[in-house]
Amino acid sequence: MNAIKELREHFAEIMRLHYIQALLSWDQEVNMMEYKGLEGRSKQVSLIEKLIHQRVTSEKVGRLIKEAEKLDLNEIESAMLREITREYNLAIKLPEKLVTEIAETSILAAKEWREARAKSDFSIFQKLLEKTVELQKEKAEKLGTHPDLYSTLIDLYEPGATYDWIANIFNPIKPKLIDFVKKLNSSSDKPDGSIFKKHYDEDKQFELSSKIIKKLNFDFGYGRQDKVTHPFTTSLASMDVRITTRTTEPFPDCITSTIHEYGHAIYEMGIKKELHDTILCTGTSMGIHESQSRMWENIVGRSKEFWMYWYPTFQEYFPENLKDVPMEEFHRAINIVQPSFIRVNADEVTYGLHIILRFEIEKDLIEGKIQVSELPEIWNSKFEELLGIVPPNDAQGVLQDVHWSGGSIGYFPTYFLGNLYGTQIYAKVLEKMPNLPDDYKKGEFSNLLNYLKEEIHQFGSIYRANDLIKRVTGEDLNTDYFLKYIEEKFKLIYRL
Repeated sequence: MNAIKELREHFAEIMRLHYIQALLSWDQEVNMMEYKGLEGRSKQVSLIEKLIHQRVTSEKVGRLIKEAEKLDLNEIESAMLREITREYNLAIKLPEKLVTEIAETSILAAKEWREARAKSDFSIFQKLLEKTVELQKEKAEKLGTHPDLYSTLIDLYEPGATYDWIANIFNPIKPKLIDFVKKLNSSSDKPDGSIFKKHYDEDKQFELSSKIIKKLNFDFGYGRQDKVTHPFTTSLASMDVRITTRTTEPFPDCITSTIHEYGHAIYEMGIKKELHDTILCTGTSMGIHESQSRMWENIVGRSKEFWMYWYPTFQEYFPENLKDVPMEEFHRAINIVQPSFIRVNADEVTYGLHIILRFEIEKDLIEGKIQVSELPEIWNSKFEELLGIVPPNDAQGVLQDVHWSGGSIGYFPTYFLGNLYGTQIYAKVLEKMPNLPDDYKKGEFSNLLNYLKEEIHQFGSIYRANDLIKRVTGEDLNTDYFLKYIEEKFKLIYRL
């Protein structure tokens, strides 16, 4: 057996350990939200992380990498070696004690975050967040892949990306988004969102959300959906993908959240079998991953054609609320653009401002320019600067996202990158299939899904994000597609 085949077998075991870890985390979020016995779970997750770290950093891996570099490899094997080498080079820089401490702290911090969010009291979460931030700083210092710590953390989620590269994308867009929001809200014919302030039965919301993703070709034989505090998607095996949603937010956010997580899940489900149980059996970057979820959630799920098919079903589920509301008005209402407190509920235009806020705060936090204790005040100040409103409490402000509790600092920028990648990819899809929106009117979504499988999903992590976007669209990431998309869409909705 040659070196690359040995590496593949070795990392198949490592991938299965990752899946076990994912199962523990999934169970924690789905079944243990109110459970007090999380200390035992934190020790279990820490042990799995330790076992993974030991296997990735073993002398065997280092030796096999050197041997594999001398081989004549095909495209998949070359990509596999690239990712294994990256994983190895990162892991050997991190002490085992640090790895296990980060894992253990993330479980306990998630518990504190949930309690703090429920009570809208940041002080409950502050101590463990301070520890989490310090651990992430130490991790970035040990890795040292970029001159600045924040770029090192960003690179873990968007390989090759840096703070400067992202800032050069976000900074020109920020004033354009702020101005466009003001322009839309100056319209004398704004959509009316009052229908969403009515009560919508939570069980019916969940049932309907499941019905929608089944129609979108989510295979419940290889996945399932559950309720959680903060929606997420995770893979428990190559063909076992779990998605989650919540029904407690204003309607129809359960629906849009479910479609969003479906976008993540269908990406993972579409990876070709040749890559199963390999290090390549996952999305190539979180930015590309978000491009798929944001595309399905917004470009498809908030389109008029989508609602021409689905709205009669919604009226059947909620007749008292929707029987006298025309589809046109429902479609306008679901696309209201207005500053709001909760990121996951934000419209397509203001969403980017939510991400820019977190991007700027994370940079200052990691560089020590601001302290964890100052976060609520700084959050509210920047929120008012970017969105013109001030969160009324911590739950709707600094505590709304789960990411920091898990140590995922550097993840947030990928959400807005996903919007940008997604609109660029979709523009290319429409060039090839200009009548695609007509499919949605008939409840047909296979043509879009098949295109995405063929061009993106099947390849897993074979191609890096910058190579993939060029391969699919013929150019580097280009923000013009997003700006054109929101201008054309929302000028119609706001009748400007």
